[in-house]
Amino acid sequence: MTGLTPKKLHLAAGILEFFTWTLLIVGMVLKYSGTTESVISIAGGIHGFGFLCFVILTILVWVNNKWSFGLGLVGLIVSVIPWAALAFTLWADKKGKLEGGWRFSDPAEQPTNLPDKILAQAVRHPIRSLIIALIIVALVFTLLVTLGQPYDPDAVADRIG
Repeated sequence: MTGLTPKKLHLAAGILEFFTWTLLIVGMVLKYSGTTESVISIAGGIHGFGFLCFVILTILVWVNNKWSFGLGLVGLIVSVIPWAALAFTLWADKKGKLEGGWRFSDPAEQPTNLPDKILAQAVRHPIRSLIIALIIVALVFTLLVTLGQPYDPDAVADRIG
């Protein structure tokens, strides 16, 4: 992952999350104002992808940069708050929490625990890891789309009768 530092990738994920939140909220405004419902399904899917990308990158950076449990948890929690992911990324960058390169770039450096082994695979085999990550994201995304919205009053009313 030469050139793609934790800082650059996390910032890209934060920006993606920011714009997908914006798109989703615009879609919600259009839906609930009675204008159109057509945007929400597209926006929801795009945001879901952005959300999962941010979560995966946050976990990788958490392990790579040896964040505390609390900082890593906050990094994950902000992904569900509109526009907070980018603010978190900018804050983490300002505090130096995104500095440095990827650990395990040197084959001599050996991982000792499961999170480090996963990180080492991602760093040493980025194309294979990207394909695996995309498959996982696609599976999770498909599962979430299949389950539907967390709470849709119209769907509940239809099920009741």
